[in-house]
Amino acid sequence: MNTSNTSITNNMSASERAALEHFATLPMKIVPMQSFQPRVNPYYRDGAGTALWGKPDALAKQPESFTFIESKNGCLNSHPSHASCHRALELEYAATMHDARPKKYNELTAHFRHANFPFLLANSWNNSLYKVLALQSLHGFGKYVVVFAKSPSYRDAERYSKAGLVWCTNDSLARMLATIELAANGVYVPFHYRAPRAKYHIVINPEPNPAHAGLSADEIAAANRIEFETTLAHDPAIHYLQ
Repeated sequence: MNTSNTSITNNMSASERAALEHFATLPMKIVPMQSFQPRVNPYYRDGAGTALWGKPDALAKQPESFTFIESKNGCLNSHPSHASCHRALELEYAATMHDARPKKYNELTAHFRHANFPFLLANSWNNSLYKVLALQSLHGFGKYVVVFAKSPSYRDAERYSKAGLVWCTNDSLARMLATIELAANGVYVPFHYRAPRAKYHIVINPEPNPAHAGLSADEIAAANRIEFETTLAHDPAIHYLQ
């Protein structure tokens, strides 16, 4: 690993570094990457419309395609926005530390990373289904895919599928990337995911989306944004967070 890659991995969690070690064994080139630039726009908007700066964990480079990878080592929470996560962390901090003064989000995540890491995972924006879904809605799953270390539970897999997230696991990533690369070469084959606890399949449609006919790239992004917001509005899993 070169000096630049080492600098990136030093800022990663142990689970992210473990994922990268696995990715290095795959037949396609996958490198650590913590910026979307210059390939795609790093800005996106959460479920409340707040503009945020996103970053991936790795980049898969293939002859005709590239795919940013978001690696996860557990279930995703259902907070719809960065503000929702911030509020949950503030309330818990006030209850456990008897200090209700306003705190910055980064201060709170640093505290709970040591004081109560499971609570942080259940309430941080970085670990939200709707954070990764917002990015995937913007870029498309061919450019941004979520990769879990292990197969999600049936309940979580169903939640992700209903929200429209495209995901795979460490063990199925090579097949997912092969599916994306074949499609870039005009060969459309389905991606099948089967595990004891979950299963689904994806068929890449070679035809342009008729709803996007004649639209510019900005207009397509806006249409995808509307679809994302509609998903948010109809997901009962997030109503308790409003």
